[in-house]
Amino acid sequence: MSTHSRVSRIFALALACLAGSCAWAFAQGNIDTSNKYAWAENAGWVNFAPTNGGVTVVLPGNGFLSGYAWAENIGWIRMGNTNGQPYQNTAATNWGVNIVAGRPRALDGYAWSENCGWIHFDATNSQATINLSDGRFDGYAWAENVGWIHFRSASPSYGVQTTARPSLGTLCIIR
Repeated sequence: MSTHSRVSRIFALALACLAGSCAWAFAQGNIDTSNKYAWAENAGWVNFAPTNGGVTVVLPGNGFLSGYAWAENIGWIRMGNTNGQPYQNTAATNWGVNIVAGRPRALDGYAWSENCGWIHFDATNSQATINLSDGRFDGYAWAENVGWIHFRSASPSYGVQTTARPSLGTLCIIR
């Protein structure tokens, strides 16, 4: 085998490995039914996996949240509109909660509740996040009419966790 041919094959293999280890495949998951509650001081428990709804974490690229959470004191909380995702959050017709790059991944954008208004996931004094290696949400979201919504606590123990995990791309072997 010539040196040029060997270098070409090594380059092609390196490129395939790089593409395979960096590419995220489309993945999604629902909220774990054992870890589905957030707490809002002025609204009570927020259930991210209620019987007749539920939030889905969708992971193409950075990803986004879709679906509904339920809070007994404020009703349904919608994670995004249906005009396509990821959400632009530039007008009342294209809002929703996106997952943005970083470790853990930040949640950014707005959810909507008919009874409490906009819920901001990138509040000035706190950041709601999701750790995609274990699916756990953390941090806070802010709603003007109900205050802070906290996603995880050690005491008392509660938290929101998704079953979604990003999967690595396919590794190609060139012979």
